[in-house]
Amino acid sequence: MKFTFKLRYFYKNNIAILFIVILSFFLRIGAILIDPFLHPWDERFHALVARNLMTSPFTPILRVNPITENYDKFIWCCNHIWLHKQPLFMWQMALSMKVFGVSEWSMRLPSAIMGTILVLLIYRIAILIKVSKRVALLTALLLACSNFHLQMIAGIQGMDHNDVAHGFYVLASIWALFEFEKSKKWYWVIFIGVFSGAAILNKWLTGLLVYFIWGIVLLCQLINKAEVKKQIIFLLLSLIVCCIVFLPWQLYILYRFHDLAIYEYAFNRRHISEALEGHEGGYLYYINHLNYIIGKFLIFFIPLGVILIVRDKTINQKLNYGIIGAIVFVLLFFSIIVKTKVDTYIFFIVPLAYLYVSYAIEQLILLFKSLIYKKYLIIICYFIFPIITLNPVWFYNYLSINNIDRRNRIYNANIYKNLNKDIPNKFHVVMNMNSFEDIDVMFYNKGITAYHWTLPESDFKSFERKKIPIAVFESHGSYKLPQYVLKYPYIYIIRKELKSFY
Repeated sequence: MKFTFKLRYFYKNNIAILFIVILSFFLRIGAILIDPFLHPWDERFHALVARNLMTSPFTPILRVNPITENYDKFIWCCNHIWLHKQPLFMWQMALSMKVFGVSEWSMRLPSAIMGTILVLLIYRIAILIKVSKRVALLTALLLACSNFHLQMIAGIQGMDHNDVAHGFYVLASIWALFEFEKSKKWYWVIFIGVFSGAAILNKWLTGLLVYFIWGIVLLCQLINKAEVKKQIIFLLLSLIVCCIVFLPWQLYILYRFHDLAIYEYAFNRRHISEALEGHEGGYLYYINHLNYIIGKFLIFFIPLGVILIVRDKTINQKLNYGIIGAIVFVLLFFSIIVKTKVDTYIFFIVPLAYLYVSYAIEQLILLFKSLIYKKYLIIICYFIFPIITLNPVWFYNYLSINNIDRRNRIYNANIYKNLNKDIPNKFHVVMNMNSFEDIDVMFYNKGITAYHWTLPESDFKSFERKKIPIAVFESHGSYKLPQYVLKYPYIYIIRKELKSFY
């Protein structure tokens, strides 16, 4: 009886969710500190643009002072004005670096904060659809320990902070919708629009997912012959608020950077019809990757949880149908319609999927008639399943001394961070890094313009006429400095051998 009392006290007084949120925060702080370098795809680009937004918040810039016009302004990896992603998540990164100084961890901090709040949001969503508190807590715990989410926050997974922010605002909009459905207070309608608009201002139109869920909720009410006219008015009001949030930036870039903005919108649409930048995959791409995205073996609990929960009369089924519809829609849309396949594209529905994993686990536990078995199984599940999602073996291997790639990136980053000590003051142009490590150099060294490898001989002839001092790293790996670079009269060779990645 003493054990039972303490366990109930643990649940009823919200100590459990407080513990999970604190655990989530420390795991995410650990994630942003895990690597003292910028990750190749796509963190380094997001980080540099965010740094430049600190001084020019309405002019997204990759390379501040290009010394050559020999670049394609439409190629996002190497241009000047950078509209390749919507700006909100980078504004957040810029603000964080403005407050805490420029560093990898301060650039990642907004993702850690949003990732922590996300755990609280999915807990509240679970409570609002009226699952048991045990299910809500396990759902929050699975998300708190998600290896894939921690990798995104750390910048290890491509799309990184962009998809973290997008997922946060999408879930926040769903939470606001469910709070509105519970209380019918008008101000939640405003929050729905604000959060949905913010989601669009991070990623694009998948931020409208909450309105798909809202549509299902209204359809359920129509089937039950409930009055929906007022709800439709609220939905339209929310959409207006959403447009007020995300449209000004679109109009601004169309006015100021018209041809580049048009190109980027067209490029976004091409993700649907083409497998861009080598991101290919068949219809089963996401199904095959769910074990990695969600956690090994947990995928099998999702359909079981869905089947069981729709039969539960204590659940708020109109909200439940909205969630199930959203998960199915997103999976089908990205699996069948969208040709470009990237793991992180569907992560914004993973917190919702964890809800059905947790529900299925609880229902399996309830099959045991013995109360003592149930209590022990609950405790075991609270340990075993979060460990599955955390995947500590992956972190052990990643942090291992045998991870040569990581060791080399740390080595090169230390050179770039101390670059000002290795070149004379008059040199503000640096060349001959590994592919795209010029982005890292510019992030760590304000005022330096960098280019990976070296520019063509024709550019160097132009530089010579302008007497531009250029510092280059010595030959490294299989790349040898061309003779026209070695003969350049205003050259300075940095005697530091970089580690190569090929």
